[in-house]
Amino acid sequence: MTKLVLSEKELAKLFGMLMLSAIFFGVSGLIGMLVMQWVTRQRYAQDNVDKHGISEIPASRLGGVVVICLSLSLFLMHYIQGYNFSPVGPLGVHNWGWTAFALCAVLGLIEDLKNDMLSPHWRLTLLAIIFGGVFLIWPSAIPREIGYQPLDHIMSQPILGWLLSVIFCIGFINAINMADGANGLVPGIIFLSSVIFYAVIGTLVWEVLLVITGVFLLFNVISGRLFLGDAGSYGLGAVLVMGGFYAVNTKWVSVEFAAVMMCYPCLEVLVSLLRRVLAGRSPLKPDNNHLHNLLHDRLRAKTKSRVVANSITGLIIAGASTGVALIGSHFSWLSPVDSAWGWVFIGQIGLYAIGYLWLLCSDRGKHLKTA
Repeated sequence: MTKLVLSEKELAKLFGMLMLSAIFFGVSGLIGMLVMQWVTRQRYAQDNVDKHGISEIPASRLGGVVVICLSLSLFLMHYIQGYNFSPVGPLGVHNWGWTAFALCAVLGLIEDLKNDMLSPHWRLTLLAIIFGGVFLIWPSAIPREIGYQPLDHIMSQPILGWLLSVIFCIGFINAINMADGANGLVPGIIFLSSVIFYAVIGTLVWEVLLVITGVFLLFNVISGRLFLGDAGSYGLGAVLVMGGFYAVNTKWVSVEFAAVMMCYPCLEVLVSLLRRVLAGRSPLKPDNNHLHNLLHDRLRAKTKSRVVANSITGLIIAGASTGVALIGSHFSWLSPVDSAWGWVFIGQIGLYAIGYLWLLCSDRGKHLKTA
């Protein structure tokens, strides 16, 4: 059943979101916002309130489906209007890149429609099959000239390069999926990345994604009632990782710049795996001890709103990760192809470590006081 009645507070939020969407994204923004609002009024594919340890209100897991459908609609509109697509697709890469995206999105959608239908082992296996097959058919997508001689030598070996690329893609997509829970975190990373790639590469896919994910970011941050879900995390994660490989391979960006862009999900998945192994737990078993969970708990104690602390958490982390790359490149502090971004990445690692340890100690101190 669809909920049609909105409270005065919900109506005020909707009006504000519609106004912002119209100002920043025009008619496409208005349509996208209305579609997202309609989806949240449906009862299917609802996320558990406490699943991520952050969200405190019921939310839909179909945000990724909405983003993908709206993006495809914009592509279709451009096609009807006579847009000259690149021979290898709007992403500027081989159509097998789109195949990886589509298969990952479908895999995620299965999980969205029936939670835990596939075990973590099965999902990892299917992701390995998807990317393993794509890189076998399309080996030129594998980054072989990263800029560090020992690593370049390893990546130039067909089997090792293929294996490491598959492992990286699987890890990256799971990192994106792991972070989807704080409002504005993953949507913010994807939106900011789309802005960067559109400014640097200029292909249609990034223009479309910056519009649609920008609208979704507004909706996610203000309402907190729509998450990307696994379809969005897997599908859009595949777009980011394949787009990142393409940008590095074609020298649009340096690998150091790409590392700064994707700093948080990459660091968080590595730290989470290490933390679970050291604790004697399965590295595939989820928990709520991520940096965004700890930061949210700290902020939640200072606000009565069920959405504000969540949204501030996501925006802070997305800004400290991909936002640094956007600001630095926009103001020409460093060129996107400059290897000096490696020092920025090291700084982000240090900031992450300090923040995590401080929040962890604060959290343990709080529990000791209440014990």
